[in-house]
Amino acid sequence: MMLELSFHLVEPVLYTTLTSPVSAVGVASPTVASLGIPTNALYTGAQIVIDGGTPNQEIVTVSAVNPSGLAFTAAFNFTHNIGASVVGATFPTQATSGDYFFSQSEILNYIARGQNEFIAQVPCVFDINTQFVQFGQIYQQMVCDSVEFHHASSSVMNVALTSLTRANNVVTAVSQSPHGMVPGQKFSIFNPVDPSFVGAFVVATVANSTTLTYAQVQPNGSTTGGAIVLWKRLYLTTQEELSIQNPFWRNQNITEIRSVYEDRTGLYKFGVDGRPATNLPIEILVSVRDTDSLSMTDGFLLPDPLVPAAKYKALEYAALKDGEQRNPLIAKFAGAQFDRWVMATRRWMGDGGMNMDTGTGSGASQAGTR
Repeated sequence: MMLELSFHLVEPVLYTTLTSPVSAVGVASPTVASLGIPTNALYTGAQIVIDGGTPNQEIVTVSAVNPSGLAFTAAFNFTHNIGASVVGATFPTQATSGDYFFSQSEILNYIARGQNEFIAQVPCVFDINTQFVQFGQIYQQMVCDSVEFHHASSSVMNVALTSLTRANNVVTAVSQSPHGMVPGQKFSIFNPVDPSFVGAFVVATVANSTTLTYAQVQPNGSTTGGAIVLWKRLYLTTQEELSIQNPFWRNQNITEIRSVYEDRTGLYKFGVDGRPATNLPIEILVSVRDTDSLSMTDGFLLPDPLVPAAKYKALEYAALKDGEQRNPLIAKFAGAQFDRWVMATRRWMGDGGMNMDTGTGSGASQAGTR
């Protein structure tokens, strides 16, 4: 992504290989086949990626450059062989004077902002978050990276577990109190220490009031914590509708959550239909955003087909920078391309069953690469 932005901004880039090895961890001065395309792209303080896509991949900071010897100096955490890739979008114009057009961290921030701007306009990446509603509190905290609330489920059943042991694809669950389960009954495992035990299952056998077994095809293992729950889909409503049904709902204690609603005043939260009399488990599906800062080897949260949208928004930000290669025409073009990606994705998701206005339907996303 940074290399592509370099091409658009007519900046030299580093795309070469080592011609001498880094034989030991620590400070070294390896030689390279080239210092930049079309001109020298290295300077003191530039960050470059060595051995990208391998177990020895790392980001190093250049501490010195030897143009005549085609070498640079940096501190290395891994060894690297001759032929290892050396790549960097360094944005070197005027960098040696300290009055650079663009810095690498600045471009990374543009990319992060571009991705999150797209996700804000087209909530297309989803995550399931499990938590407990807080005792006596109507308003509940949303996960910090959430963009929009979509669906929720809760469980009246909440049987704390002592242990879960998996052997030969059969799990033995031991509860802290009588579970009340019978063979053939459906349930879910919630919040164990080892997340590989999470899932929805059917009781196979009941040994006693605190021990049951069920099938799960996974490697042998054991864990502690968690609970047996039975998720129930919650009704999405509004505070106004709750008040019409029952004017006193805010003062009532509840042992079962039946409905939830979004709270868009102040910090983005969700509310439940009364004051929980206990810490009930709840599972919410939200669209999520990425972090506000990225490194040169991070992956994108956006799926691969949508990554170009973040690039166009980042290019728009760069082209609008006052005094530094400001180009309103490029900014206008890049902004228009971003808007087209937003429109096309919203239409595609609508046709695929996701209503972008009401947040109903279903959708999923796989992480891409940056």
